Amino acid sequence: MFEMLTGNDGKTYFHLKTATGTIVLTSRGFNNKVDAIQGIVSVMRFGVFESRYMREETGTGKYFFQLVAPSGRVLGWSETYYSKQCRDNGIVAVRRAVQFGKVLDLN
Repeated sequence: MFEMLTGNDGKTYFHLKTATGTIVLTSRGFNNKVDAIQGIVSVMRFGVFESRYMREETGTGKYFFQLVAPSGRVLGWSETYYSKQCRDNGIVAVRRAVQFGKVLDLN
């Protein structure tokens, strides 16, 4: 499920949650809800494709991923994980969650 919310900066953000309520993907800030909804549509469109995930490592040895559109724009990113396996499990969770497409507006 996608949750849309307004940040302290006045921008609209969304999170993607699993069925158990875990946040597995976070968006950048959008100037308005329409742009955020377009971001959600892009995540749903490209999130099913394994090739759209960039696996990364931080300078401190933790792991994360980014979901990237064909244009190269980052659509969202994960939290940091302590292992590559946990990061890869996060990708699997996103690929499953995007298939349901529910959106909850928390504003």
